[in-house]
Amino acid sequence: MCGFAGLYKKIELTQADKTAVMNMSQSIRHRGPDDCKTYFQKNYAFAFRRLSIIDLEAGAQPFSAFDGKYVGIFNGEIYNYLELREELSKKGYTFSTRSEIETILTLYHDEGPEFIKKLRGMFAIVICDNEKNSMFFGRDPFGIKPFYYRIGKEGISFSSEFKAFMFDPEMKEYAIDESALQSFFTFQYVTEPDTVSPDIKILPAGHYAVIDENLSLSPVEYYEARFTPQKGISFDEKEKKLRDAVMKSVEYHMLSDVPLGSFLSSGIDSAVITAVAAKLCPGIKAFTVAFGVKEYSEIENASGISSHLDIEHIKLVAGLEDFLENYEKVIYHLDSPMADPSTVAIYLICKEAARHVKVVLSGEGSDELFGGYKMYKDSVPTSYLCSLPGFLKSAVSGIGKILPKGTPGKNTLMRDVNPIEGRFVGNAFVFTEEQKKAFYKKFDPNVHFTDRTKPIYDRVQDMDVLTKMQYCDLNTWLKSDILVKGDRLSMGNSLEVRVPYLDKEVFEAAKVLTSSDKLSHGTTKYILRHAFRDLLNEETVMRPKLGYPVPVRLWLKNELYDWARNIITSPYADEFIDKKVVLQMLEDHRAGVRDNYKPLWNIMTFITWYKLYVGEIDNTRARVLAGEL
Repeated sequence: MCGFAGLYKKIELTQADKTAVMNMSQSIRHRGPDDCKTYFQKNYAFAFRRLSIIDLEAGAQPFSAFDGKYVGIFNGEIYNYLELREELSKKGYTFSTRSEIETILTLYHDEGPEFIKKLRGMFAIVICDNEKNSMFFGRDPFGIKPFYYRIGKEGISFSSEFKAFMFDPEMKEYAIDESALQSFFTFQYVTEPDTVSPDIKILPAGHYAVIDENLSLSPVEYYEARFTPQKGISFDEKEKKLRDAVMKSVEYHMLSDVPLGSFLSSGIDSAVITAVAAKLCPGIKAFTVAFGVKEYSEIENASGISSHLDIEHIKLVAGLEDFLENYEKVIYHLDSPMADPSTVAIYLICKEAARHVKVVLSGEGSDELFGGYKMYKDSVPTSYLCSLPGFLKSAVSGIGKILPKGTPGKNTLMRDVNPIEGRFVGNAFVFTEEQKKAFYKKFDPNVHFTDRTKPIYDRVQDMDVLTKMQYCDLNTWLKSDILVKGDRLSMGNSLEVRVPYLDKEVFEAAKVLTSSDKLSHGTTKYILRHAFRDLLNEETVMRPKLGYPVPVRLWLKNELYDWARNIITSPYADEFIDKKVVLQMLEDHRAGVRDNYKPLWNIMTFITWYKLYVGEIDNTRARVLAGEL
């Protein structure tokens, strides 16, 4: 796991350009504390930060191959690189290292840009083709590894992290994309390929691009994770294929020359990964985090799993002080605003794990692939409501409206008469457009959160409701929230997180599953639970997910009330946020009038982000260069 930054220009690099690239490298030093290299040529520069995992001595980057014809940098892991290298060796190619980057450059030489289709892993790749005077950018199929870029007047800058652009030679400050920000207040993140800044874009997952000296960049899709449910395959056959794929993927993901561990919550996703890993490596360590509030803790159940698997279990019980001490660091490391309360817990467990290992396995992706979210389970049985004749839909919705608040099924009747495309935008939903009018000063009535999901739903119009929801989550929630926080918060602690479920072969097994394969026997992810029931006890197999719970809802009423009020009343983002409205949200939450913890966290996250990346950007730059951030 590593990080990179660079610059590719139409004209010759200046000394200011070189200094800028070195400063960009400094901003991502946490991604690679083991080695730092810069590489300057006439019109381009690479900076690379290395966290040594494989070929500790000879895998340095940037890497030059074929007598300088190609120079490459790469962040991530290619799990099938040994097989690919063997194929290339049979063609007569020789290798001087065991590193993945040498295999990547040789494969590029042999096949051109389409070589990327052969890679199995998580990656962001840059290759300078000195013969063609062009650059190749590539990103893994699921978007596990980040890739940001900015096209300027004289060149294109790129990096593993958004924060590096605060040193971009053409950029004085981060502009705010007001429509992207408006959507952030619904999603709790900005959906790729956009960022909160209109100048900076994300290379989409499953895409590559070739950039010529005119700086034209048109991403090419080489992989799409598309669900195609198949009823003609037996459950037993699907189950076997799934189990084999997951077990093989975990084995691949354990390839490492350094110590390795596994995150362990109380749910099935991490339990399966940890159980398979424990069979392959009995000495593996498992890591669990919780805050000191019992109903928000997964430690007791996770301890039961670790005892069953007979593995070492490292437990971190964090408190309010840990939360406050690390909150601003978390917002900084997340790059773009992301209002996911679990982020502080994830940062803390990554920090603890990094004291013991360099690599951890994690269960991200399982919910999206196998139908794990409660929303899926709730929506599928009533999906027929939206196909009722108009007069019946009005009647059903009317019944929902007159039912007393808190009546079971009230919200379902009101919600599910509407098409899924207009109400489901991914697993997180904070503010409606109507609610944003009250506090967002830049509100644009011509912008709607469904603008971002319509192109996604257009691709799966003929699919069932569950498949549509999974596909939406795969392309919003997973790529722009789950994987972003996993990468930034682990790398913020110089820790590599690997996600075995997000593997091409695992997806091949998952994409053919029907709704009944996933939602059955009163539970979610049924086929995954059934496939690995022999490795875990029944209680673990059937336990619902929690997902790094943090007691922010409780704390905002008492312990965090003054802290929250100080953030809201700080002199930042006043041109965007009506602070009086937000303060009333806080008072209503404290008084128990309504549960506003997610809306408050959403707005407070943006205000804190604005402070770090806009309001006090000069101070942030100074802290980065001083090694304080």
